[in-house]
Amino acid sequence: MVPYAARVDDQSRGTGGESPAAWLRQVRASLGLSQEQLARVLGVSFATVNRWEAGRTQMPARARQALEQLQAGGLAGGSTAGPDAGSGTSAGGASSFIGRDRELGEIVGLLGDSRLVTLTGPGGSGKTRLATQALTRLNLASPAVFLPLETVRHPDSLAVVLAAALRVPDQAGVPLDTSITAALADKPRLVVLDGAEHLRDAVAALAERLLATVPGLQVLVTSRLVLGVPGEVCWTVPPMHCPSAAAGASDIAESDAVRLFTARARERLPDFSLADVPVHVIGELCRRLDGLPLAIELIASWVGTLSVQEILQQRAVLLDPGGPADVTSPGRRLADVIRTSYDLLSPDEQQLLVTLSVFAGPFTAADAQAVSDAGPRLAHLLRGLVDSSWLMVTRGGDSNRFAMLDTMRTFATARLAESGAAPQARRQHAGHFTALAEGSASGLTGPDAASWTARMEAAAPDFEQALQWSLDQGESGLGLLMAAELGRWWLARGQLSHGRGWLGRLIAGMGQRRDELAGRAFCSAAALAAENGDYPEAVRQGRLALRILEPLGEPGRTATAATVLGSAYRYNGDRAAARRSFSQAFDLRAALGDRRAMSAALNNMALVEMDDGDLAGARELLERALAMKRQLGDRLSLAIGLVNLGELLTRMSQWDPADRALTEAAALATDLDNPQLIGTVSTNQGNVCAHQNRWADAAAHYATAVAAYREIGHGHDAVEAMTGLGRASRELGDADEAARHLREAEALARELGNEQLLAQVRAALTEAGATLTGSLPDGLTARQAEVLRLLAGGMSNKEIAAALYLSPSTVERHLATIYRKLGAAGRVDATRYALAHGLAPAAP
Repeated sequence: MVPYAARVDDQSRGTGGESPAAWLRQVRASLGLSQEQLARVLGVSFATVNRWEAGRTQMPARARQALEQLQAGGLAGGSTAGPDAGSGTSAGGASSFIGRDRELGEIVGLLGDSRLVTLTGPGGSGKTRLATQALTRLNLASPAVFLPLETVRHPDSLAVVLAAALRVPDQAGVPLDTSITAALADKPRLVVLDGAEHLRDAVAALAERLLATVPGLQVLVTSRLVLGVPGEVCWTVPPMHCPSAAAGASDIAESDAVRLFTARARERLPDFSLADVPVHVIGELCRRLDGLPLAIELIASWVGTLSVQEILQQRAVLLDPGGPADVTSPGRRLADVIRTSYDLLSPDEQQLLVTLSVFAGPFTAADAQAVSDAGPRLAHLLRGLVDSSWLMVTRGGDSNRFAMLDTMRTFATARLAESGAAPQARRQHAGHFTALAEGSASGLTGPDAASWTARMEAAAPDFEQALQWSLDQGESGLGLLMAAELGRWWLARGQLSHGRGWLGRLIAGMGQRRDELAGRAFCSAAALAAENGDYPEAVRQGRLALRILEPLGEPGRTATAATVLGSAYRYNGDRAAARRSFSQAFDLRAALGDRRAMSAALNNMALVEMDDGDLAGARELLERALAMKRQLGDRLSLAIGLVNLGELLTRMSQWDPADRALTEAAALATDLDNPQLIGTVSTNQGNVCAHQNRWADAAAHYATAVAAYREIGHGHDAVEAMTGLGRASRELGDADEAARHLREAEALARELGNEQLLAQVRAALTEAGATLTGSLPDGLTARQAEVLRLLAGGMSNKEIAAALYLSPSTVERHLATIYRKLGAAGRVDATRYALAHGLAPAAP
């Protein structure tokens, strides 16, 4: 090898004193290339190479660099790779390879079964390093041929570059493809085509041609785009693993992402140690960088200049394309890599991509259609963005969901702002999620309640973003409508204070607005206030809603306001006012001929009579309502009416009729597959069994109810079921289980901010002889104290989630908050704290 290194002080001589023309001729001869072949490799004309070799013109720096790399088996050329492939700079870089054992195992497995495997992923995800490292794990009979394609500019150059890598000379009258096929067929081979995205069509054609003509050949491709050829097995390179903030310090430190950060930080600062920095901050930094190896390596180079906390806070600036490039790795700015991927997209794909950056969370194809003007081409464009690694896909039963890595979204959001289309896109986004909120009012109570619940949970980040946008842009109408319609969702999720906060801010911003929308907003605010135990405020807002809606001649809306106000009065203990409001709602519904709503009004009127002790009057009203529901054939409403009748009959000690009513309701709930209804029926069945001292049956019904409420996240209803389960466990002689369920119910009631529910749970705790949760240290909530207690007892996150009827992600959020409040580095520190403050479980 004869290196040629251009120097600033003398570009006319080679390192050995030879002229550039002589150096070029010598290198070309060593590669076995003709002038025409070299011209095709470098993307220039034959005449240009001829002039360079004759000394009539000088090679430009870019061409010299490409030729040096070609000669070294580097980026522009090829190399054969045996067992140690990837350990040098030509393919994998000189730095150490970290982690990825599971991924490497999967890749090796795929290569054992398939002839064409393509590793896809966004720029910076580590495709090349994985490919080269995989070669070290393969038991290859012959050296692999590694062909980096980054600086190969012309499709026609592919065959020439491959021939150079195989050291196949030009033969007069013999097509180059024939010579390549003969060289590859000589022994079993693996050809690695690295960085194929900018030559996708040519690489696809070459791979198909080689696989068809060389029986024993295998091809491994790395690309930001899939090739799309028959027989191709595509494997998406995932981000590097980094546990959640709730994981223990040792788990975070041992994760691939943090190990990579640490290794690169030590290259910059040899005495860097995890013992000297908060490992949770490094974990958070790696998560914010989406686990992209390139981003982690680049950001780690700032260690020694800034603290880890400062790096976390300024990461966007440190990776900004306007900043200076990393002097140790010229041209390796993350933004440059992302820009290259963006430039590979078609104009229509680019336009859709920047529009999709308005989504804060995962989105469906229907969501994408709502904010874009892609029309019937949307599916094809989405596929293009998936194939080019801009979008990740999570497959679901009814519809797939798409998501963008935060680093990619940041880039796309900047392009959206530059395009001037951001205001319109964000307005369409807000309008779409307002429509989704409107649909949820009936969807969450219909037969598809479970799927609607999942849809609303996935949309939570976008609801928040759209509400904030409406406040920032003064779009009070859109924001009020969305918040008013989200009232039912916030109610169902137990997010009472959260929902009240949004409605309060939006109502405060509407000034003297007193139209139908303002009335609806006050209705939702009153309903949330009532469930939140703020009964005077619920009455005030309910009165405002009724005062606004009555003069507008909207009897349906007025009836709704009267119903909400009646519930507020009832909770506030003013049964006479509640009776008047519910009667007004009934009369308005009757005038409209809305028999379904009339039956609901009768149901509410019966509840007041039950509160007043007139059980016979309540029964008459409930039976009138049930007769109407049966005539209408409304199974959901019928089931709710049967539950209320069952509750009334239980209070009247009429066990058999109560059991029959609830059994019919249970059958309807199961048939409707409605988790909320199943929970309600099961709770009431548990109550019937409890009154009859059938505690084992009661516990089974309460457990079913808790599981159903857990499925849909209805915390308010879950408290009653948990309390019942705690009482049943106590009666069955399991004091520990009773205390666990009752403390969980207490923590949930406190979290919901519902003093009425909290009083009920505390009464049950007192009966059980359990210590009430009092003032807790360091600002811990009752729920957080319970999570900490179970953690100190040795439970895993999954076990804690199961014990407390929470999702694992909720447990992780609680633990992250606990660690922050306590200043704990992880599980060990938190356990010590629990022991020191009497929050650990009692010793057996």
